[in-house]
Amino acid sequence: MLNPREIRLLHIEPGISAQIKCRVSTVPLDSSLAYDALSYTWGGQELSHEITVSGQTCSVTLNLHDALQHLRYEDVERRIWIDAICINQYDDNERACQVRIMADIFRCARQVVMWVGKETEFDGMAFALFKQLREVFKTFGRVDFDFQQVGPDDRTSPGYGLPETGADDWIALIRLFQRPYFTRTWVIQEVVMASNALLACGHFEVEWELLRDFARSVLKGGAIGELEFSENAPGIRSINVMADLKAGSGTDLLSLLTRTRAYEATVAVDKVFGLLNLVSNPHDVGVEIDYSQNAPGVWKKLAVHSLTVHKSLLSLSNAGTDASSGRSWIPDWSNTNGNRGCLALYGKDHFRASGDTKTSAKISDDLQTLTVTGFIVDAIAIVAPPGLKFARRVRSSGSLIWQTPEEEQARFFEIATELRGARAAAASAFQYTEGVSRERELARTFCCDMLTTGEAADIDGANETLKWMMQAFDLFPPPPGTDIEAMVREIQLLRPPGIMIEQFMHSATMFGVGRSVCATTGGDIGRVPFGTQAGDLVCVLQGGIVPCLLRLENDCYKLVGECYMNGIMHGQALERQDLVEQEFDII
Repeated sequence: MLNPREIRLLHIEPGISAQIKCRVSTVPLDSSLAYDALSYTWGGQELSHEITVSGQTCSVTLNLHDALQHLRYEDVERRIWIDAICINQYDDNERACQVRIMADIFRCARQVVMWVGKETEFDGMAFALFKQLREVFKTFGRVDFDFQQVGPDDRTSPGYGLPETGADDWIALIRLFQRPYFTRTWVIQEVVMASNALLACGHFEVEWELLRDFARSVLKGGAIGELEFSENAPGIRSINVMADLKAGSGTDLLSLLTRTRAYEATVAVDKVFGLLNLVSNPHDVGVEIDYSQNAPGVWKKLAVHSLTVHKSLLSLSNAGTDASSGRSWIPDWSNTNGNRGCLALYGKDHFRASGDTKTSAKISDDLQTLTVTGFIVDAIAIVAPPGLKFARRVRSSGSLIWQTPEEEQARFFEIATELRGARAAAASAFQYTEGVSRERELARTFCCDMLTTGEAADIDGANETLKWMMQAFDLFPPPPGTDIEAMVREIQLLRPPGIMIEQFMHSATMFGVGRSVCATTGGDIGRVPFGTQAGDLVCVLQGGIVPCLLRLENDCYKLVGECYMNGIMHGQALERQDLVEQEFDII
């Protein structure tokens, strides 16, 4: 058993043979002994490969074995900290103690290696592009790339001498940011705490600073090449989260959990424990690192503490009837919540549906029922079919292409069908006159009136983009014998000039995934979670940033989820004289 401030280090013996030999030493964390630390994903639980550690055979995963082979020096020993070997994974007490000092382990490391896996045949192209990007940032500083700039040759590119927008180089780079490494909860802390970090992919390497600058440069535009990145390159979102935290942008646990909702952890409670060292209030979250707790118990403690102590409704924006926690008001952090972008988090500086009201929340003694105060302001009348998918997808393996013509046609047909459904639902939004007004508000609703940066969206640009999409997708399904590739080229020629279409696509994807367009009985239009039903109540809870949907069941309510309602996001509903304040018992 290690003492509280002790760690084990792995000493990798030099060599080039297939057999990897190491030894382990125990040292005080606060000693001056230099060591590196490995940030990686286990890549599954199968211990399929063997190494020798202090004369004993030790089984490791394939990904760790690959990393050790690439990290080993030919002529000198390398000291490195690796969690799977340096922590006794079968001792819960030791694991908990080591997790508590994990931030210090990575902070004290000479270098943190972000191992994303072995290189593929396309990674050379990606890292060659990194070299070009390094020169761009060295010369011009950090820039905002617009991949839809049209050059003298009528071809689009981001400029700065970089490849054309449709070049394979950008696809290869996207492939790199699709690596499973970027979806692992633990890597956030490991990189944030590092004083010196580099990404390693086989024998290719690139420094953290270049990763950060590139992720920042595409954040506003929302695209890499021709692809929206939140669906295709989750690594960009991960790096931006890390960059925010490394810059000292303090955050609370629920906000960080919300931003990392789609990330994974082998042990469910590590979704929380892996973030505690990064938040500004680690001793005021309602839970402590203790592996004897089960995940539902941790989720409940977090929700209760947030609602009753911090008077925050952010946990409700992450909960709903699709949660498997048993209570609709308790988020289940082990699922992705349909990959929905959280409106209350991203819109915290943009929306204020409840005006200046303060949260009123009580929880029953048996911790089963949440009672909140608020108002019923509307009800759902029509919900469009679910499943809008604006983003083109790049293959994560195989040939370096976006999609086959058949896949592209199927995607276009699906979007056309669903856009028509959304337009039909919007036709019932009688608050808005048919034509320009309704089309404009539908465009606003598609992107939930904001960019992924939390800024207000350019609704004129969104409207032009949506009109182009409607015009294009009204051509589907095409008659038999149509030249699909020629038809797609014709659609591209109709693109409205001077508008960052990908910016709208990025918002529509992040805030539209997992949500359908709806119309209300009051004639408004909105975005609601999949599973919303006609009759669900649109409510504004006191202290709420955004509205939510409640469903009445047997004198109690179930939370359906947060929602966007076009006409009430800035407190307009509370100006009505007919509203009645009431308490909602949510189970």
